[in-house]
Amino acid sequence: MIARVPRYGRSATLSELLARSMARAGSRVAIHDGDQRLTWTLFARRVEGLARYLADQGVAPGVPVALWLPNGIDYLTGIFALARLAAPAVHINTRFGSAEIGDVLARSGARLLITRQAFGAIDLRSVREGIDLGALPALEAMLFADTLPDDDLAVRRALIPTGLDGRIEDRAQPDAAALVYTSSGTTARPKLIVHDQASIAGHADDVADRIGMGEQGARLLATVPFCGTFGNVAAMAAVAGAAELVCLDIFDPRLAATLIRDRGITHLFGDDRMIGRLADAAEGVPFDGVRFSAIAAFQPDAVHAIARGIAMGLRPHSIYGSSEMQALYALASQATGEQVAVAPVSADADVRAVDGELLLRGPSGFDHYLGDAERTQRARDADGFFHSGDHGEVADGRFTFRSRIDDVLRLGGFLVNPREIEDFLQDLPGVESAQVVAVTHEGRLVPFAFLIAAPGAVLVETEILAACRASLARYKVPVRALVIDSLPSIASPNGVKIQRGRLREMAQRHLDGPTAANDVQAQGHTHKAEIA
Repeated sequence: MIARVPRYGRSATLSELLARSMARAGSRVAIHDGDQRLTWTLFARRVEGLARYLADQGVAPGVPVALWLPNGIDYLTGIFALARLAAPAVHINTRFGSAEIGDVLARSGARLLITRQAFGAIDLRSVREGIDLGALPALEAMLFADTLPDDDLAVRRALIPTGLDGRIEDRAQPDAAALVYTSSGTTARPKLIVHDQASIAGHADDVADRIGMGEQGARLLATVPFCGTFGNVAAMAAVAGAAELVCLDIFDPRLAATLIRDRGITHLFGDDRMIGRLADAAEGVPFDGVRFSAIAAFQPDAVHAIARGIAMGLRPHSIYGSSEMQALYALASQATGEQVAVAPVSADADVRAVDGELLLRGPSGFDHYLGDAERTQRARDADGFFHSGDHGEVADGRFTFRSRIDDVLRLGGFLVNPREIEDFLQDLPGVESAQVVAVTHEGRLVPFAFLIAAPGAVLVETEILAACRASLARYKVPVRALVIDSLPSIASPNGVKIQRGRLREMAQRHLDGPTAANDVQAQGHTHKAEIA
């Protein structure tokens, strides 16, 4: 636990956040979900009805309930109903498989799982049947929001009634656990990250104020999954500003472009790939109603996608955040795809750089890692600053993210940001994108480059390395410049992220393999490799 920064002017609970929006805009549309529309008053009534139903199912303060749902009314109702009961919502990534879902349910101790019979193209039946229910003694029932499945589940199942109504005491508390995020799942056991209601509701107010979500006519295209911090912050900020949420459970660029124009969307959250696809779907006609887009840059060629978004009127802004400190912990005046300085959204946030690592503090911070007191203790310093694991610099109240600490290359006695080498490689003719990692070769760390060729281009490794030797310091010249068809990535709730750990493994295999000694010699032909 850490001492909280005073939240002057911030909501203390999610119930308070919703009540303020209902009082301000009760008759206005709150949520547009397919062919369903709810006003703020009707949404608040639905939340209270679900809270009453869940209380009858035994949900009480502190009892965890898992949400495995696509974006929409059901998900938002579940979040606020559980908050009213002071019960934490365990957010499950809709892309998780059976083993991952079972692991999260087991470690969180979720008593109920709220889900649907089907959504999108996901084969939910096979996923459900793959969950080892015998390893989940705490799980009492699966509650379905649409129809009951016909598969044989070794656990009680029930259909959540429609037209729920009823009154129930508001038990929400600022320090009650509001939600449990999972980390991106790049490891076998994702972290379970707990935020209290004050951190979620207060940050929603800060974000809404900063990006104009409370201004007249504000509408959010809610397409980033609510199960991750990026999508959740977007939704909570919309609630804080009483802005209409137009839900899209699966991102379709053409449908999204139509909704932006027809529904008067003013705010977007997404990653660089999404904004690039949206810009393409615009078909040369700029979007004239968008006021703000929050863009997370994950891909090596983000600069090109964001440039297309700027040209099409999407008004992108670079952002910084994490599941621990929440998305939009900080943002920049605009996005370029380059590394730019960002400023914390909250006036009560504070950032330091110690030995090159960014340390963060503020009212948006998480409370603890569920079931891992030792990791929770290590996560913060004596002053309550969170160890971000990110390399960057701080100046004049702003900071610049450079890379993950683990990705910093220690070459020739110098700390080198891989972006320095990647930017040079990406400027070479025919290179669409580049990723550089450090590997051990002949007892020392050396850079190893992976390249994606532009359409129609042929890249020759010897020519690439010759260009590096001519322009870069010797210790920055990659030992290899391997051309591959695609970069290994993982779809997290917040966007598609490059798996640099897998790249390091691939690079080391190429250097350590039986033909590595011959391969490392300069060759005069093009190298191709498939991602395993």
